[in-house]
Amino acid sequence: MKNYENIRTYFSVFLGNDADAYGDSYPEIVDSSIECFGGIDENLINEIDLFLADFPTNELAASELNKITENRIGDCAEYLPDLIAFLSWLSAYMKQKRDEGKF
Repeated sequence: MKNYENIRTYFSVFLGNDADAYGDSYPEIVDSSIECFGGIDENLINEIDLFLADFPTNELAASELNKITENRIGDCAEYLPDLIAFLSWLSAYMKQKRDEGKF
């Protein structure tokens, strides 16, 4: 099993119980995380893309992400509209920010 340490840390810190401290919406939270990192975390983007390739269905992805985060952030199947769509958006949004050079 791969480690997915960057995903575990990111979800635990920025998308866990205290997510509202970083913003009121996912874009605001991600923007705050980018500012905290001082830029885009390429390792996180690569890990998300690898995770999506390894776990291509919502059932597999939610089960694995729950294991990775040790259920500390609640049931990962509850990301809307679904976990695969959320992770795909997260990767694409970070790439967009990187390409825009805003962070």
